[in-house]
Amino acid sequence: MKHASRGSNASGSRQTEKSFTDTLMGLKRRGCCVLVTGQVDERVRAAQSRRLFGERETSRQRVLTLTDATSDLDAQYLPESITPAHSSVTTLNYTGVVRDIASTADPTAELPPTAASSEPSDSMGNLGDLLYDSIKETIRAGQTVPGELRLGIATLCVLLDTDGLSATEAFVRALRADVLAVGGMAHFHLPCSPGSETLAALDPLIDIHIELRESNGSVEHRWRLSETDHVTDWLPLQR
Repeated sequence: MKHASRGSNASGSRQTEKSFTDTLMGLKRRGCCVLVTGQVDERVRAAQSRRLFGERETSRQRVLTLTDATSDLDAQYLPESITPAHSSVTTLNYTGVVRDIASTADPTAELPPTAASSEPSDSMGNLGDLLYDSIKETIRAGQTVPGELRLGIATLCVLLDTDGLSATEAFVRALRADVLAVGGMAHFHLPCSPGSETLAALDPLIDIHIELRESNGSVEHRWRLSETDHVTDWLPLQR
């Protein structure tokens, strides 16, 4: 993956690229959380998920959680030749439940404060609690070996709208603890043009930030590693 230039000499560029690659590989070994942003077509987001869910030849436990994604597109989030019915895949489709919760939510209700603890029950909203409990049980039931779990959430937008920023932060924090405990990788789609406050709240919980864009008919992605602040160039995303 090509790194954005930080210097004029080729040697420095090679060292930077090696450092980026080494950091990325370390995150994959230890476990990490990825935030995917950008107002792009859902099929573009699905293409990014396919990469993050891992190659079909690799043993994975893939958990795809749908909140406001298009249910008919669930297969497009998964690697080629891996269908929603595959033994490595668990799809948690909460789109209908989310619509019901969102339609009855009181926009004037006071949102819970952000809790310092990762214990979810004291800090999440109703939707976050529901999603977290289901995902947690799925992870535990899968008896995941280290490095095998790949979790995708499509998307966080409805959680922000329904439960608020503090509750969404608590949801991501709790999932991060569970995912890192088994050396897994979680990615969270946030395509709804997040403001600086949202990004600042989630940034300490995110190891990799992937931005997506569509430019002149092509689709591109750019990666930033929080640990080192390495940023790649805008690169073509294969769909």
